[in-house]
Amino acid sequence: MYITLTNAVDMLKGNKIAINTDIIATVYSNTVEKESGVYENVTYVFCPPHGTWEVSESLETVVTLLNQK
Repeated sequence: MYITLTNAVDMLKGNKIAINTDIIATVYSNTVEKESGVYENVTYVFCPPHGTWEVSESLETVVTLLNQK
């Protein structure tokens, strides 16, 4: 099953990502400084061995989507 999320990386911000839920290991969130003085809440979706996606959806939203599987 795939879930669709929104990329939060500056160069690709707003683009949709479809992630295979079978490869997601962890999901966590953090507040990051994107520009000098500009803070944003980002959720990280870790998919080893491929790496981590930064998404705009909240941790709660991602977990809800994963639990609908």
